[in-house]
Amino acid sequence: MAIKQPLFKEIKDFIKQQIAEEKYLPDEKIPTEMELCEIFKTSRPTVNKAISELVLEGVVVRFARSGTFVTHQKAQTSILDLQNISDEIKSRGNEYSNELLCLEEVKANEQVARVLNVVRDQKIFVSKMIHKENNVPVRFDVRYIKPAIAPEYINQDFKKMTPSEYLQKNCPVQKVENNIEATLVNENIQKYLDIEATEPCLLISRIVISNEDVASYSKLFYPSSRYKLSSTLESSGKNFV
Repeated sequence: MAIKQPLFKEIKDFIKQQIAEEKYLPDEKIPTEMELCEIFKTSRPTVNKAISELVLEGVVVRFARSGTFVTHQKAQTSILDLQNISDEIKSRGNEYSNELLCLEEVKANEQVARVLNVVRDQKIFVSKMIHKENNVPVRFDVRYIKPAIAPEYINQDFKKMTPSEYLQKNCPVQKVENNIEATLVNENIQKYLDIEATEPCLLISRIVISNEDVASYSKLFYPSSRYKLSSTLESSGKNFV
């Protein structure tokens, strides 16, 4: 006699079957935990275990205040170029939007002053923005800008042009330094990106040099469940080191 499998596995198989039969398409919301409890006449911990395993397997993704959705292929960005995120999203056939959280003049703290090569408390510009793909947050940016390099940055309408696009057009790039790490983020960034406290982000800390001077220092946060970073190197006939 066949051994009956645990109920949480039945729930997993049910959801996978529904996805395979295209009853739930990529980016569509699946039933809530309470709805699944009703369907299977079971407790919420059992349903939660099934959903948690599907998240680990990459079948679904949870958004803290929105629910659980069928995944699709993770969006991908290159770490070796400065492609504008709006162009990147539109190239995938998706809709780009953003939400500007702040654009103001502030005094540079010690850490930012050191990176921008200015004295502490010198006036700099700072912007904070959420970038969205099909209305889902996919990146949160904090940018620190040296006013001498981009004096009109603070007067821009970033609904018409992203900060990255504006800087590329107005500050010729000589050098870009990227540092990449996985990190857990504070409650504010969790809220901006609509992620759980336990989900790490891919963080790119980027310094851009223009006209022999540091123009900007940016911290770009990508939710790990929705984005992956890539790079491509082409050989010029020399050995890579």
